[in-house]
Amino acid sequence: MTDDAKGPAELCDPAQRTVLFSEAQSGLHARATLLDTLAPASAGLLWDLAGTGLSFSAIHAMWTGPEISLPIDGAKALPGQDLRAISVENATSYPQAGDIALVCAPRGTWRDGPSFDLVDVGLFYAAGGRLLMPMGWIMANICARIVDEDLAAAAAACRTIRINGGCAITITRGA
Repeated sequence: MTDDAKGPAELCDPAQRTVLFSEAQSGLHARATLLDTLAPASAGLLWDLAGTGLSFSAIHAMWTGPEISLPIDGAKALPGQDLRAISVENATSYPQAGDIALVCAPRGTWRDGPSFDLVDVGLFYAAGGRLLMPMGWIMANICARIVDEDLAAAAAACRTIRINGGCAITITRGA
């Protein structure tokens, strides 16, 4: 979602592609509509991740508020994908409840950052998200939104993940 605050009805077209985030222990089962028009490259990257058949390590974020973060080694998950090709699109520093945020940070983007090409997928499940990190403010591309009817259950599952600790979340393709 951009900082000029579009409402969910303006962001989600039911005819668009969807991805599913799932994790058994917490009961997470959240459908998200890709924002192909607002963030085409980022939505495409998320679609590609969903097509890998992989599960990704996930943790409750420490700095960004109500977020489950999937810090993914982009080179391992999507060999040959040039993360520098993912530009800023539909970006914000203040994700809203239901936003799926994507940060692409090739190795060396930040001093003392990860030693791999980072693709971070963030599931924001409640209000109060902010992307203030130890290195300062960053922006994320909002590339999908959890469908309204799944958001309350997804928020409950994300709170369970926060209590239980790290887990593995599977992203699969929907329609």
